[in-house]
Amino acid sequence: MMCHRHFSPCGAPHAPQWPTTVEAVNDTLIRWGGSRAVASLSLKIVVVLLLVVGVPLLAFWPFGKTHAPAVEVYDEAGVLQVDGTASSLENLRFREDVKLVVVTLDTGYGDNFNSAVLAYARQQHPEWISASNPNYWADGLVILGVSPRGRWTGCYFGEDVKVESVVQRDIQDAGKDSFRQGLWAPGVERMAAHAANVMGRPIDSDIGAFLVSGLGVVGGLIMAGMMLWTRVKARSAFAQARRHYSQVTTDYEGTQIKAGLIPTDDAHGAQVLARFAWFEDRYAELTRAFRDFGDPRGAAWFAWGCRPEANRLNRRAGELDSLDDAISNASDLLTMSQSWREAWRNEQGPVREDLASFRKLCSSVQAKGELDITQERIWLKASLDRMAAMTNEMEAGALSPSAALDELDTISQDVRTRAESLARRALKADTSSYRNGRLHRYESSQSRRVRNSDAYAGWWLFDGHRISYDPASTIRINPSSVGANASGVHWTGAGSASHFSTPIADLVTGYSSAANWQPPSSSSSSSFSDSGGFSGGGGFSGGGDFSGAGSSSHF
Repeated sequence: MMCHRHFSPCGAPHAPQWPTTVEAVNDTLIRWGGSRAVASLSLKIVVVLLLVVGVPLLAFWPFGKTHAPAVEVYDEAGVLQVDGTASSLENLRFREDVKLVVVTLDTGYGDNFNSAVLAYARQQHPEWISASNPNYWADGLVILGVSPRGRWTGCYFGEDVKVESVVQRDIQDAGKDSFRQGLWAPGVERMAAHAANVMGRPIDSDIGAFLVSGLGVVGGLIMAGMMLWTRVKARSAFAQARRHYSQVTTDYEGTQIKAGLIPTDDAHGAQVLARFAWFEDRYAELTRAFRDFGDPRGAAWFAWGCRPEANRLNRRAGELDSLDDAISNASDLLTMSQSWREAWRNEQGPVREDLASFRKLCSSVQAKGELDITQERIWLKASLDRMAAMTNEMEAGALSPSAALDELDTISQDVRTRAESLARRALKADTSSYRNGRLHRYESSQSRRVRNSDAYAGWWLFDGHRISYDPASTIRINPSSVGANASGVHWTGAGSASHFSTPIADLVTGYSSAANWQPPSSSSSSSFSDSGGFSGGGGFSGGGDFSGAGSSSHF
């Protein structure tokens, strides 16, 4: 007996390798972000499907319609073909066992149709009345009644199969179009078909079922939209965070070099160096945060916590990127390097934005015509002229960068002091009866401003042109400055510290709002009354103490 062995072209025994199902599944899970992420996404998808598909199915419940009714037809008005009507109704299917009775009566328009049906049942068919409680219809009973002469239609139910009054009206309404045309058998069949459709459902009312279904579908679509939105926003934030981090990493050695050039004996340089120390600590923390966040893929992007974490990474990386620029600007300006003009132009931004806001305030006060603002406009022009002259003096070596920054501090403090004084003087000069109210409104707005300081917009208008700058990369600290709370950085708040400034734009807005304020005019009160309420015969009113479910209406 010979034994055959297969060899590879190299001569080694060939052992065919087949990837196992487990390995394939593991590879797929890894590509999609791991088993936990896939399980979480799968659960979310299941919830969405339950809301979009499951809730409507539960509300309308198209299942279980397997019960053929026991049909009885009593045509006392002589308008039906009894056998044909009974045969058609027997083809219907209900979700529960019912005895379906059709009765036509010759009841007048002004008569009580409910009482007529009850009297007929007691006289001709006492089995329709519950044996255990004569005040109710028998269990499992459904009566559909019609009066051609009285234009009445009604439906009545045993306690175990009864439906809400609104559903009773829907059943009656289902046959009314046919009844108005004298089509009695089709009308009865449509009533019975609607009854078969709604009876036994968790929500028997069509309106209620549509409402619940709509809420389920809307909820599911909102959840699906949030999932997709979370993925898109998380990926976008993370991509932006990586761009910031990459920029910081690329410039890191250069930033260290530039920080080393900043003079330590300069007050402005010292606070920047304090922020640089904070920068180095946060850079190390950010590196660890990126490592912990990893590189999400597939289902991992759909996790609820992914977007907030990506946003935090983006915010932290963006802050370091901005502080990186501030350190570079401080080094360039304080050492008067080749790029000092760009740093100085950016440094003037917050002050020029405040001066532009002050010009707007002057125009608003002047428009009121109650206060002379000549001195304010003289100071404004002098400040703008001085800022232009400072650039020339720095270039000529007549003004040091540190002294120039000190002058910016002074102008920043002065513009806020003058703006606050002008706004209050203008409101106090108001000769209208609203003076006190307007002044109080302004004071309230300013107290809120102190608690919640806004950031600079990053632009101002000059001769109709928009001039932009980056508030986050200035040497002087403002609300957009990164690392302002670092150890060694000293400032005390809006308008009172030599190294901290806040925009006066909100002050100008507060003045404009207060100066144009008027108390709401009193108007005569009016009341709304709706006399169009609905009153219908949804309950059984057959007389006596009978309490069986059912109702009737005209067609």
